[in-house]
Amino acid sequence: MSYNRLQTMRDNIEAIRLALRLGVAGRSAQTPEEREVLRKYAGFGGLKCILNDANELSDAAKWSKSDIELFMPTVELRRLIHDYTKDDKEFARYMDSLKASVLTAFYTPTPVVDALSDALKYSGVEVKSFLEPSAGQGAFIDSFLRNDRYPGAEVLAYEKDLLTGKILSALHPSILTRIEGFEK
Repeated sequence: MSYNRLQTMRDNIEAIRLALRLGVAGRSAQTPEEREVLRKYAGFGGLKCILNDANELSDAAKWSKSDIELFMPTVELRRLIHDYTKDDKEFARYMDSLKASVLTAFYTPTPVVDALSDALKYSGVEVKSFLEPSAGQGAFIDSFLRNDRYPGAEVLAYEKDLLTGKILSALHPSILTRIEGFEK
């Protein structure tokens, strides 16, 4: 399956929209449908388009031909985040956080994560607690706590990106999540 930037952007926008709505409602993802929307979040690694200006239609003239299909979704992303922030300072914090993740937010595919957790389980490794220093939307958490792998294991998760941290918290409300860099 090839990487589809437009579909990834759409999935990310829907996940952010839901995470922000859940935050306003003061609840976590409770239905399988909500959880599925949030799990489709893939971060903005590889989506350098969010670094470009996308405040008004005239900004599209500055975009490259290869990125132009992402102009309107980028406008939508910016408007969505703006609509859920209390002021320009908070909006800038969210956008700066997303932009900082463009070079680093690449998620480990679920089959790879599952293979790692299965290998540990089948090797007899007992995991009672673990640290997830760059949690993303929680693929390792899902895999390690799913089914009979490591039920009851304690998890401490760090996620540097502010919006990704909200998604992680909405998916895993019982996990201790710190929305800051592990290096702090």
